[in-house]
Amino acid sequence: MTPEALATLCAAAMPDERLTVDELRYLCFGPGDEVIGDDRGAAVLQIQHFGKHVAAWLILVAVDPPAQSAGLGRALVHAIADRARALGAHDLLLASAVPRYVWPGVDVCNTRAGMLLETCGFERDWVGTNMSIATSFRRVAPGGVVVERETGMGAHNFAERTYPYWVPELDRAVALGSAFAARDEAGATIGFGCHSVGRAGWIGPMATDPDLQHGGVGSAVVGALCADLEDRGCTTAEISWVSNLRFYGKCGAEVSRVFVGGKLTL
Repeated sequence: MTPEALATLCAAAMPDERLTVDELRYLCFGPGDEVIGDDRGAAVLQIQHFGKHVAAWLILVAVDPPAQSAGLGRALVHAIADRARALGAHDLLLASAVPRYVWPGVDVCNTRAGMLLETCGFERDWVGTNMSIATSFRRVAPGGVVVERETGMGAHNFAERTYPYWVPELDRAVALGSAFAARDEAGATIGFGCHSVGRAGWIGPMATDPDLQHGGVGSAVVGALCADLEDRGCTTAEISWVSNLRFYGKCGAEVSRVFVGGKLTL
């Protein structure tokens, strides 16, 4: 299975997702990933090691419409579970792997996916939310604060100290030219935001210095991200895996998709 073949399969099985070859190459063909299947259907396993602990995620399942309702999806999930078990994992988790995830879980509106995973024995364990925001949103930065495209190491060093789990996504965004940083009057980085790290037009991750939150820095970064996306032809952006609805809601964002996580004991 190649990224190109998987993109063709996803375009047939879930055209509204608009998953590209480059996105799938990054999300599903990286270190610790295995793709099982063929042009009728495929599933993706991601493995990460945390010391002696082996974590396993089912990142994606796609079945070509003519091949659906014949048990192929169930067979693919079982094959992924068997492979995860053989690699030492005790649980199989649903599409919540950081830093590379296709979705923050399973869309609650995806009835077929929900039925499949319920049939395979997954238990729901949490809820994730995406929000949609118009890229026309702007917010003036607080006095003495400058928000600019990140091209150096300021945001990386800031994230490494305060939000280390977001460093890989931030570094990718810097390389892609889709990361922005907020600096104070002394030039110190006090916040950052990214877009299009894994999915085009998706905002995240982003963060503000914990001691400077609620002062307008974060919303100014959101405005810079929206401006950049508008320049790229997007009229709306998707804020991925939201942890603070109130903050983004005050920026004019609205809940657009809700996802559920799940776990299968192996």
